[in-house]
Amino acid sequence: MLFSEYYLYLKAGHVIVMTTWMAGLFYLPRLFVYHADAKGEETKKTLKTMEWKLLKFIMNPSFILTWVLGVLLVYVTEVGSELWLNIKILLVLLMSGFHMYCARQVRLFSIDRNKNTQKFFRLINEVPTILFILIIFLVVIKPSN
Repeated sequence: MLFSEYYLYLKAGHVIVMTTWMAGLFYLPRLFVYHADAKGEETKKTLKTMEWKLLKFIMNPSFILTWVLGVLLVYVTEVGSELWLNIKILLVLLMSGFHMYCARQVRLFSIDRNKNTQKFFRLINEVPTILFILIIFLVVIKPSN
């Protein structure tokens, strides 16, 4: 199968699933802000459900598909040795680490073991935004080696 024939479809799919992954990474820490400050048990229960569903049904599938389609795009375009792409991959690895950190936080909230404040979650809420901006600049500008 020649994936190069499907380059534009792979690229469109990558952009779509990356967008849904980023939406989740922007929203989940915001839910953590509310959860860390929540008082009532009913509110905490609702937030636990929202966090779990966001992670399991939107973020995790989008995360996996972003990586799969991204790897296929690198294979098809043969740009693996370009500096901008290597920096982008490093930033995406950092984003992936943030995703996994958020998954751990969902687990901690689910068993009532969160130790972080809403102020902490407000601060880390900026991490995916900063990484996203850097990644987009690299992809659009493609600075040369």
